[in-house]
Amino acid sequence: MPKVSIVLPTYNGARHLREALDTCLRQTFVDFELIVVVDGSVDETKDILTTYADPRLVIVMQENQGLPRALNSGFARARGVYWSWTSDDNAFLPSALQTMVDYLDAHPDAPMVSADFFRIDDAGRTIGYDEVNWACFLYRADVARRVGDYRPEYRLVEDKDFFLRLRHVGGPIARIRQPLYRYREHARSLTRQEGGKRHITTLKMHYDLITRGIEKHISLRQLFFHELSRTALYHDHKQMNEILAFARETNMPFMSALEARDHRLRSPLGWLLNRLSIAATARRERLKRLLAHGARDAVRS
Repeated sequence: MPKVSIVLPTYNGARHLREALDTCLRQTFVDFELIVVVDGSVDETKDILTTYADPRLVIVMQENQGLPRALNSGFARARGVYWSWTSDDNAFLPSALQTMVDYLDAHPDAPMVSADFFRIDDAGRTIGYDEVNWACFLYRADVARRVGDYRPEYRLVEDKDFFLRLRHVGGPIARIRQPLYRYREHARSLTRQEGGKRHITTLKMHYDLITRGIEKHISLRQLFFHELSRTALYHDHKQMNEILAFARETNMPFMSALEARDHRLRSPLGWLLNRLSIAATARRERLKRLLAHGARDAVRS
């Protein structure tokens, strides 16, 4: 039985698939299985996979069902005690698995560990650094089974939904302050192609978690106003209308205030003030993280 199971779902991702496969199979940690779920691909994916003879590679073929169901198909076959997944356009750094396995081995109470990562462009050039989001991670299979499946109704934010539920079930998610992954941003990515649908899906996902008592740090009022403001930033009036419709459907008691806020956000001045407010908040959060890192470094020294 392998110690780690990695699931790699792919749908017409042949362009970067070989790099994604190679960075998994060339890890310094070798006790793993790599479960590739081909989710109805019609490009050169199958031809690429036939060139690999590594016994750790498991291939699952299915009709196109979308990312959440592809992940569920892969993990239904997983045998490892630690689980992770990656995308067909991203890449692990060579010591990623070993570093995360060592952390979970040394911290038996941690349900999951994530790591910092580089943001890269289509050509592989570094364009940023991320110390916040969950893109590189390893979590315990026993906790994941208690959490349940990735939920198809929250496609585009299925990962965040799963990790928030995992944190609720298992406890805080640890962080390794070291880059172990390369996350590619390009025009063909799912985020770029369908990211415009994310705001209303994010709202509904958080609404579900708040009303079930899983998320407790934010109120429904804060949630609706926050998502409306973020959606307005992109002049996405269609999704703003959907947010208002969902608020009416769920009988939110602050409906009048939300409609007034919507009206202001659609004006040029309201849009500008909203953009400045969001930018200022982002700068404050960045400064808080820098100060926190400085304090941790001072304690270590």
